[in-house]
Amino acid sequence: MRQPTLLLLLALAACSRGAPGAHPPLSGGTNGPDAVFIRLVAAGGTAKAYRWGSDSVLWSSPSRVPALQSTLAFDDAQGSLAYVDVRGVPGRLDMRVGSASAAATTALTGLATADGWAIYGITPKHDVSRLTPSGTWTFTPEPEPRGLIPLPDGSLILLSDNGKRHELRRLHPPEPRIVETTSVPHADLLVRTELGDRLYFIGDSGLAGVRTRDLTRTRTVWLPGQALDAVATPSGDRIFVAVKGKKSLTVVDRFTEEIEGTIDIGGTATALRMDPDGRYLLARAADGDSVRVIAIGTSRAIGTVRSRWRADLPLLGPDGGLAVLQDTDVVIMDAETHKERARFLSGAADLWTLVRWNGFRPRAKGLDVPVSFDPDSDSTAVAGDSAHAVQEAAAAQAAAASAVIPPAPAPARTPAGARPPDAAPQRGAAPAPAPAAAPTAPAVSKRGTFTLSFAALLSEDRAKTLAASITVDGHPVRVVPGTSDRTPVFRVVYGPFDTKEDADKAGRRTGLPYWVYEGAP
Repeated sequence: MRQPTLLLLLALAACSRGAPGAHPPLSGGTNGPDAVFIRLVAAGGTAKAYRWGSDSVLWSSPSRVPALQSTLAFDDAQGSLAYVDVRGVPGRLDMRVGSASAAATTALTGLATADGWAIYGITPKHDVSRLTPSGTWTFTPEPEPRGLIPLPDGSLILLSDNGKRHELRRLHPPEPRIVETTSVPHADLLVRTELGDRLYFIGDSGLAGVRTRDLTRTRTVWLPGQALDAVATPSGDRIFVAVKGKKSLTVVDRFTEEIEGTIDIGGTATALRMDPDGRYLLARAADGDSVRVIAIGTSRAIGTVRSRWRADLPLLGPDGGLAVLQDTDVVIMDAETHKERARFLSGAADLWTLVRWNGFRPRAKGLDVPVSFDPDSDSTAVAGDSAHAVQEAAAAQAAAASAVIPPAPAPARTPAGARPPDAAPQRGAAPAPAPAAAPTAPAVSKRGTFTLSFAALLSEDRAKTLAASITVDGHPVRVVPGTSDRTPVFRVVYGPFDTKEDADKAGRRTGLPYWVYEGAP
């Protein structure tokens, strides 16, 4: 009877890593991503977005979103919310254009994601499927896993159960090869840290930890009773455990691997939820529709609020606001004073999630300055097949955080004055050679220095991630920092080549979008 319990909690824990309300600590002010409260009609309809703490509509989807079962995670780079519809089919809501589309053609089980970009599930044929905007990867493991645990580093852990122990196998998609294995005693609960560096399996044998980077075991911590739920702080330094029959929470220190104390909460708790910013802990009371609020900094209970408990609510915002379910409404109140800040009438019938994203901010003026080339410029922008991974990766970066400056998707030479979408000006990317007289003999390839460029991005981390996925004739590309209109940019380039023709041929062999400019990388 214990198996279904673990699998249910495994699914919830796997989703919570990338869940919209479970991002690492981020400011909700102007110096960090904005906190955006998303409302999804459970029966299907128009999605709406509100700035956290306000009941004024910030954005509405122009397209209808299907009837939903749950949300999975938000990809802030791509501006898309991964979800599961009522049929069990995963999909994505693109908040840049407002379109909702299915990510698979059939229902999947064990759906989980670490980042909202790569969605994992088990197909009806018992294969493991990874769904990304770039395409679908399928793997047939032996034995069939009972659960999937995606990690922030892109790897995947397959969880199997032989009745007495859980078997863990780790691989790095798209490589279909198991690289590490381990096992832990059979458990009823799975807890993962926000950073994804630890997994904790909690059962009759206590709390057994696993380091995800190499699947090595940590010391088992014995608990004072049966654990009903457990959560870790965002940093992973402490694990809070609700123990059956106890009116306190047991606190485990991750570094000493021992119980460091307890927190009296004035009643028993059946479920726990962590504030993604690490200030508060919510505990579902066993004696009715009420939620206890615990201040993590002082390790004490600071009050009780009335609210039902669901997979999406209650949740905490970056300003100390608490969204709760009261009767038919959703109410945002102060977590400590319980003073009401905003009320969404009839909101209890819908699904809610909190994301951190700058996508609704006004764009910087410098980002929309058109790119201009001289008429005889050697710069080209060649469109690639939209199914190629790099083009999808480039498109994924074009969120409102203005992460990507992609090449213009033209099938031939970029016309003078053309402007790539969401692009920063590419000054110096294509200096024009001096005009030459009309040749009286067959043209000879001009010799000089030419460079292949695949993308220009505003984020160095995104540029490095994209560069790691590209090779030219088996050789890696590199990231070169520069500026565009006094804005730092990071170009993904390869070269140099002696002639433009050589660079162009190499670019075509990659099958990816590229353009060629004269000059050293």
